[in-house]
Amino acid sequence: MNRQDAYRIAIEAEIRSQNLYKALAKSFKNEQTEQFYKQLVLYEKDHEMKVRGLYAKEFPHEKLKLVGTLDMQMEGLELGDPKAVLEFAISREELAQNIYLKLAEQSEDADTKALLEQLAQEEEHHKELLYAEVEKIQGLLKWFDRSELDGFMEH
Repeated sequence: MNRQDAYRIAIEAEIRSQNLYKALAKSFKNEQTEQFYKQLVLYEKDHEMKVRGLYAKEFPHEKLKLVGTLDMQMEGLELGDPKAVLEFAISREELAQNIYLKLAEQSEDADTKALLEQLAQEEEHHKELLYAEVEKIQGLLKWFDRSELDGFMEH
């Protein structure tokens, strides 16, 4: 894969992620959860714009050609299972992170390399946010560990 293709794939991945998070924002009735996904849409839009800028900088005379459809391919994904959907979203963040790291590795321009590494770090942060959502769904996040209080409580 050449650098132009890698940039194109990264931009397409960002757009697909935006579409996924828009759909997730609509699907939740909880306002806080809806706002969480809307914020992820904004993060991914910011990434898209930054990568478009890098493409234009590196290939100023080349028109960016995206594929025809930018819908998320989710065959076989159980859409009724929020955990599965979130794990799918996590895998998409990992894909973008890996593309940015590969592009950064190959970049000779220090500013471009730094921005690509920053984007990779931000994708890692997005994964952490999504993992926290998975943990909420699974009920793993607790304010305290009850077993730590057992010795202090009277029976």
